[in-house]
Amino acid sequence: MDEPYVSIVTPTFPGREKLLLGRCIPSVWAQESVRIQHVIVSDRNPKLEDHMAKLPFPESWPRITFVQINESWRNPTAEASVGAIPWYVGSLLALGDFVGFCGDDDELLPEHSRRHVDALIESESHFSVSQIEFRAGGVTQFNVGDAFEHGRLDATGIFCHKDALQVANWTANGENAADYRLVRDWVKAGLRGTILPPPHTGIHHDGWLAGKTGRPDR
Repeated sequence: MDEPYVSIVTPTFPGREKLLLGRCIPSVWAQESVRIQHVIVSDRNPKLEDHMAKLPFPESWPRITFVQINESWRNPTAEASVGAIPWYVGSLLALGDFVGFCGDDDELLPEHSRRHVDALIESESHFSVSQIEFRAGGVTQFNVGDAFEHGRLDATGIFCHKDALQVANWTANGENAADYRLVRDWVKAGLRGTILPPPHTGIHHDGWLAGKTGRPDR
């Protein structure tokens, strides 16, 4: 049987090159037992292509789809597009049968994609949510299993059949709480979802859940 084709969407912003190149991209490339397309959406970071051009890309590494976000998608009052806009743009470029997400300061564990794909197939679900470990300032927490009801989600833990994005997608106007809004809209539309049991499948290094400012924990 052919390996499942998975698209992982990653928005990235100025000043995050070290995190993206050193942590996020290698973890996506390390996904086990799936074919990967990595969709990287650069938001107001014109130097990122120069950084990526210096990387030694072996032929065996996954396909990278790289896009600079268009001016028409940007919020003119902000330094970068807000909320769900980059996630939405990336989802439009996804070629895989399955779509997952990974923040530019996050990392996926090697079995992340395969566990999600297996859970979707076995449960005949349209989307899935997994536990993500949050690390900040020496504090470790997890997003919890009541994600569908209380919105304690992280984008990196969301996975779906590509067709689910035709039913509900990230909001193109950049509304806040977009990750929970996406899952809520799937539930409202009657799509079947499943929550993966522990252990966690990824690590989120941003500090907001631990009461920090949101600055990445480098």
